[in-house]
Amino acid sequence: MKNKNTIKKIKSITSLIKFCTNLFKKKNIYYGHGSYNARTESIYLIKGILNKKNNLFKKTQKNNIINSGLIKKIIYLANLRIKKKIPIPYLTKKAFFCNKIFYINKNVIIPRSPISEIIKNKFKVLKLRKKPNKILDMCTGSGCIAICISYIFYKAKIDAVDISEKALEIAKKNIKLHKKQKNIKIIKSNLFENIKKKYDIIISNPPYVNKKDKKFLPKEYLHEPKIGLFCKNKGIFIIKNIINKSFKYLKKNGYLICEVGYQKKNIKNLFPNLNIKWIKLTTKGKGLLYIKKKN
Repeated sequence: MKNKNTIKKIKSITSLIKFCTNLFKKKNIYYGHGSYNARTESIYLIKGILNKKNNLFKKTQKNNIINSGLIKKIIYLANLRIKKKIPIPYLTKKAFFCNKIFYINKNVIIPRSPISEIIKNKFKVLKLRKKPNKILDMCTGSGCIAICISYIFYKAKIDAVDISEKALEIAKKNIKLHKKQKNIKIIKSNLFENIKKKYDIIISNPPYVNKKDKKFLPKEYLHEPKIGLFCKNKGIFIIKNIINKSFKYLKKNGYLICEVGYQKKNIKNLFPNLNIKWIKLTTKGKGLLYIKKKN
C-alpha cells in the first residue's frame, strides 16, 4: 500500500514537513489563513496536531522521531485540505496569532488580522503617553485580539464584544485557556447597542467583504461563517457604523483602530474630512487605520 510505504519513509518532523510541502505544491490550493506558501501551510498543520508553538523551527527538533499514528493523521488531514479546500485551522481546531495558540472552529473567522503587527509592537504607532485602562475589542470573534492585547496591557480591563452567540462561546473558551477571565469581559451586543462605558482604545476587525464578491473568493474562504466575513452596503455598512459611533464611546485622546482591508479607498471617500491615519505594515496585510479623538 502506497500510504504504508510513505509512512515508513517519514521518520522525523523535518521529513514530514518536506513531504507535506511537496504535496501542497502539486495541488491547486489557496493560502491566506495565516500562511502564504506550501511550507508554512505544512508547518501550521503539523504544529496544530503536535500542539507545539515555535519549537518546530529549533535545530534540536531536526531529528525528533514522530510516531506513525501521528504521521498517518497528518497525511490524512493534508489530503483533506487539498480535496475539500478546508483551511488548516479548521482541520486542527487550532490557530496561531501573535505567537499564541487559540482554539477555533467554523463558528469563528480564522485569526489572521494585521492588527497582530501593532500588538507585537506594543502599539508604538499610537505614541501612547500612558498605558490604557479600558479597551474595547469590537467584533471579537475567537477573542484572539482581546487576549493578545491583555498580554501587553496586563492591567487593562477589556470588553470583548460580538453579536454571535456561537463566536462568544469560542471566545470564552480561549479566555479560559489563556487564564484571562479577570481581565476580559464578554458582552453580546450588536456593535455598540449594549455598550455603556468609554474607552481609551477601541479596536476592531469587522466583516467588510461585499456579499456580491462571494463568487470571486477562493473556496477556502467559504468555510468561514458568513456573519464574520460578509457585510451589506458593498461591505462598508459595519465599518461606517463603527467609525461614526466610536467617538461617543472614546475617552478624550482615545483611539479607534480598525481593519478595513481593501475598503481603504471607499473609507477615504466616505470620510474625506476625518483625520484618518493609515498604519504602514511590514506584513502582507493592508487597510489598517487609526483615528484619535481630541475632545
